[in-house]
Amino acid sequence: MCGACGGPPPDPAGALVAGPRRRAAVARAVASACPGLTVRAVPGAWTVSTRTGRTTVCRTLDALVTTAAPYTGAISPAEGAGPEAALLLTALRAAAGRGDAISRQP
Repeated sequence: MCGACGGPPPDPAGALVAGPRRRAAVARAVASACPGLTVRAVPGAWTVSTRTGRTTVCRTLDALVTTAAPYTGAISPAEGAGPEAALLLTALRAAAGRGDAISRQP
């Protein structure tokens, strides 16, 4: 989608991450799973910045996962983290291995 209409691209997970609190929670989870990335929630999107200053705007959860996936490295969920952290890390690694986003419908 080119974005010429001014609308965001379709996001199958949009309802799950709608609102500033949910977007902020997703940003914190991805940032904790991906050392070296700074993830910020902005209205209608996330920004992902690397240590070198490269910044990517991710307007969908798919785009966020795809952008963050290469930065998971050899990390494991922090001790005391809930099952959500392990699930996120698994999803990020799966996206990195497949080279595509995780929530696309077949």
